Amino acid sequence: MTEIGRKREIEKNLDYFLKEMSNIPAEYSGKIALLRHQNIEGYYDTVADAVRAGNKLYPDMLFSVQKVTNFPVNLGGYSYAVSVGTA
Repeated sequence: MTEIGRKREIEKNLDYFLKEMSNIPAEYSGKIALLRHQNIEGYYDTVADAVRAGNKLYPDMLFSVQKVTNFPVNLGGYSYAVSVGTA
């Protein structure tokens, strides 16, 4: 997949996440969601844990992470985690 294709996929993940926020159970508030192909694959306690899981599960590095909150949170490069290396 090209870099442009990856960015598009990650943007789709973000759009999906923002639309799904109201459907995420309250028990996951404050957790970090791991997203792939417009699906939430799991919730983690820290960004590092989510990135580690993404690296292990998806060697193509095509995933993103987002914090579950009632307001947008910029996680820097991790919110668009295309090629973050091993965490």
